[in-house]
Amino acid sequence: MISVSIFLISTLLILSLFGLTCAFYALLKPVERSQFEDKNLPFVSVIIPARNEEAKIARCIDSVLKQNYPNFEVVIIDDRSTDSTGQIIAEFAAKDKRIKSVQGKDAPDGWIGKCNALAHAVGYASGDFFIFTDADTYHHPNSLRDSVSYAITNKIDLISFVPVQELGSFWERLVMPVLLSSFLLGDPFHTVNDPEAERAYAYGQYILCRRSSYHAIGGHQSVRDEIVEDHAIGRVFKEKGYKIAVADGKTLYSVRMYTDFESLWQGWTKNVYSLIDSKIFNLVFILVMLNTILLVPYLELAWVIAEWYEGDVSGNLMRLTSLVAVQWIIFGFWWRKTTEHHAGVDWRHFFLIPFGGIAVSCLYIHSAYLVLFGAQVNWKGRQYVVNKHKTIRHDAELENAKLRDASDV
Repeated sequence: MISVSIFLISTLLILSLFGLTCAFYALLKPVERSQFEDKNLPFVSVIIPARNEEAKIARCIDSVLKQNYPNFEVVIIDDRSTDSTGQIIAEFAAKDKRIKSVQGKDAPDGWIGKCNALAHAVGYASGDFFIFTDADTYHHPNSLRDSVSYAITNKIDLISFVPVQELGSFWERLVMPVLLSSFLLGDPFHTVNDPEAERAYAYGQYILCRRSSYHAIGGHQSVRDEIVEDHAIGRVFKEKGYKIAVADGKTLYSVRMYTDFESLWQGWTKNVYSLIDSKIFNLVFILVMLNTILLVPYLELAWVIAEWYEGDVSGNLMRLTSLVAVQWIIFGFWWRKTTEHHAGVDWRHFFLIPFGGIAVSCLYIHSAYLVLFGAQVNWKGRQYVVNKHKTIRHDAELENAKLRDASDV
């Protein structure tokens, strides 16, 4: 009976993950095709911060310039890159008058680099709406038109969109589906769009907001010391009484966040612990749930196969085999639902799930270590010191030294 109970609990947990995944995507409102006429669409500023993005920035800019939106500008800020990012931006700007190329400045004390870059870029933006989008995104031609129309129709002050994740390398396919699913375990995501609920965040790869509302809440200055600035600015908007929302952006854009293990590890460990509110209880809960859901079914399957191989045909084994079959059917449906927002992943990668669970567990633990012990984080050539208050201090001295070294080469 104990074995049956364990198998039953495991089955229920898998079912809960599948239910949460379905609920997440069901509650995400799809963005409908715009019915607005050109004359009714406002002027929009697309703001792109870029630091050391020479491998990705050209694709992003090209996709934005090909929008079917009638009236927009593109403000691109080179956030003191040490590679050829600035040169690529300049080449695009020389060919298209819609582009404003901005050179980043040193971050003042108390400012995170990206927040400083965005605040600086906003000073060059003339639009009635701002769209903040990362340099690693790719936008479909309807992206601006549909997103702006959606915000206007629903009278939203700030809206962000969940992207399709482009996964190309082994490590991306191993980690990303599991990691993004883990956020659903402890996140009351359905309350973000509820104006009465406290929960608030935004997806930084694509944030659209009204110019007037942005300045009313203090812009990026209000979140200047936050490493997870997208979540923070969504929080500030909601606290100030402005309407925020999260919607499904799979028809709008996609993103390739990381291309190798090093960038993936550094990118997520700098902030993943903060994404679960920097609480030990949340960490333990996610680790236990994640490994119970993703690892135990594989162990149970191996045990059942071993028992059958040894000739056990008892009624108890038949019941356990039935539960394992149910688990794997649910697992399959979960994987199919998850991969709808993950390009580059298919059934061949299904059996990477337990190893992904182990890798993600290590990532969470390392991120918690960085916060709890105030360790340094290296991200895009900048050093940060993580403290227990979820903010990260920029090590400006080391940054300046690296820039001097780069200029001497």
